[in-house]
This record gives sequence, C-alpha cells and structure tokens, in this order.
Amino acid sequence: MKIRALLLFIIRSLVPRFVAGNALAVGFMAALILSFGTPSPAAEPTVVTAEGKYVMGDLDSKKDARMLALMEAKRIALEKAGTYVESSSEVKNFSLTKDQINTLATGIMSVDILKEDWKMSGENMVATILIRAQIDASNLKGRIAAMHDEEKNVDDSGEIRKQLAALQKELAELKAAQTAQSGRKTAAPEIKEKHDEIIKTMSALDHLEEGNRALDAGQWDQALNAFGAALALNSSLSGAYAGQAMILQQTGKDAAAMEKIDMALTLEPGTAKNHTIKALILKKQGKPEQALRSLNRAIELRPRVQKLYMLRSNLFAQLKRPKAAVEDLSRACNLGNAKACERIRKLKHDKTPERFQGEKPSPRNRQSGR
Repeated sequence: MKIRALLLFIIRSLVPRFVAGNALAVGFMAALILSFGTPSPAAEPTVVTAEGKYVMGDLDSKKDARMLALMEAKRIALEKAGTYVESSSEVKNFSLTKDQINTLATGIMSVDILKEDWKMSGENMVATILIRAQIDASNLKGRIAAMHDEEKNVDDSGEIRKQLAALQKELAELKAAQTAQSGRKTAAPEIKEKHDEIIKTMSALDHLEEGNRALDAGQWDQALNAFGAALALNSSLSGAYAGQAMILQQTGKDAAAMEKIDMALTLEPGTAKNHTIKALILKKQGKPEQALRSLNRAIELRPRVQKLYMLRSNLFAQLKRPKAAVEDLSRACNLGNAKACERIRKLKHDKTPERFQGEKPSPRNRQSGR
C-alpha cells in the first residue's frame, strides 16, 4: 500500500506537466499502480466453517462430549480443506494420494472455535461446536516439493487418522452396549473403564496431530505444548517424543534432544524418521561416524526416500569420502531429487573430487584434471 501511495503522488506531481504529450507514460504509471496495488489472490487464506455434534451418553462427561464434538468439527473441516487442496491448480500438476492430500490440508489449516452450544435432545444433552478453519495455500507448491523430498509426516498423519477412526467406531459400539443395558442405573465397571481409556487415547492422538501441525508451521512453543499434553495422556507415543526431539535439536538443546529421540527409538526402533533425527543430532554434536550409522539404519528401513541419500552424501563429504558422497547424490538424483542432479552436473563440470568437499583444487590438480 505504501508503494501504491508513492506512485499516486508521483503521478499527481507529474501529470500536470506532461499529460498532453506523454499520455503513454501516464498509462504506464497507472499500470504500475495496478501491478503493485493489487494483492495476489493466493495470498488471501480461504475460510471454511464446520459444525461438530456429539450426543452425550451415560458414560460421557461434558469434557468428553466437548472434545468429541470438536474432533468431529475438525474432521469435517479437514474434508473441506482436502477438497479445496485437490481442486488447486498446483495439486493437479502432481499425482498425490488421498493421504498426501489430507496431510497437505492438515498442514495448511488453522482452527478457531466460533461457538459452543449445549442443548437437550429428548433425554440426552447434545454438544455442538462451530469452528472456523483458515486454509493458507500460499506456498502449496513448496509444501508438495517438501513432501516428495522428505516424505514429511505423511505416514504419521494417515496413521493417526486411522487410529482415531477405529477408536470412534469402538466408542460407538461401547455406547450401544451400554444403551442395551438401559435397566441399570450405573454402567458396568469394565464398560466405564474401557470408555475412559478410549477417550484418553483419542485425546492423546488429537494433541499429537495438533503438535505435528504446529511443528510443520514452525510454531515450536505450541508444538512442544501439544506434544507434552499428548505424552501426559499416553507416555508411549513415540511420535510425540520424536517431535520434541526435532524442536530441541533446532533450538540448540542437543543433549535434551538426544534423550527424547532415544525414548522414541526405545518405543519404535523400526521407524526411519527416528533414526534420521538421531543422525542429525549426532552430526550437530560433531559425531559424523555415529551419525552415519544411524542414517544407514534409516536408509535400510526406507530405501526410496531421496532426502536420506542427500543427508548421507553430506556426511560422506564431511568424512572425506567423495566417491561415496557422489554415489549417494546419484541415488538421490535417480529418485527424482533435482538438487542432487544439479550438484552432479556441477561436479562433472569441475572434474575434480576436491570441489565436492568445498576445497579449491591446486593448480597442479587443475592442470592434470584430477
């Protein structure tokens, strides 16, 4: 807007002097105003609303009902966001699975509660939550590229949604069983215990998904709080420890990050992401050999993730093993990593392994082509 105002001032100052003989110049300035003053449509987030309802049963507390109504509202909003993402021109240029589209939608959606309502429906209380979801697709192409490069949280998000859907089904069956025992004033202890455990697990997974979303958006404090809330409800969530480790590593708290990622690996030793995070922490601590062992394990588990080969190539370069580094660049390039392909082209042009390690070749090596 400041640029627009400046251009208007210039036109008002100059038009009286040459409006008659320089209409073309005036038209050019007007075009500049339109160019600078009109915001890009992609910069404005799209807003959708969604309403979730939950009918309380004998087993539910108001806290349970509120959480479940909110989760239903977020599920509906995610479906709308997924439809919006799928129709985007950027997405149409890629072959994305339904899980990938939902992961993209989750990462670009922020939620605010607009209204909370409680009403009786027959003999049951109904909780209704109205939410507003903002969908920011301004960097959708970059997010898609990051997803292909890093396979970012696709498995995590899809698995969380599958677990939540299974738990919702189990909860509905439990409510039906309780309704069938309508003659009893109180629920059987085993049914109530099972109900509370399902609610607790669902709440933990909801916090975990919130933490992943905040982490993806770079909102580290919010992500740490969400991961902490998830672990307070379920201390066996490997993904929450891994998320905490990523943030602690990024903020320079390497010892704490290592403690968290070791806890994640104790719970899920067969997860490539956990081994990758540990490799990054070890590399930052100046332990490239140990980092290499962790990264080798990650690649064994996920051999088609191009980003892992890029990371290992950098480690090989640090360890003065240029041949192995170039081999991993070639693997990443063959898997579709454009940056790896570009680096290989530059190396072939330089025709010397020292270039890969960031060293200037000596005049003798330059003449011999080594």
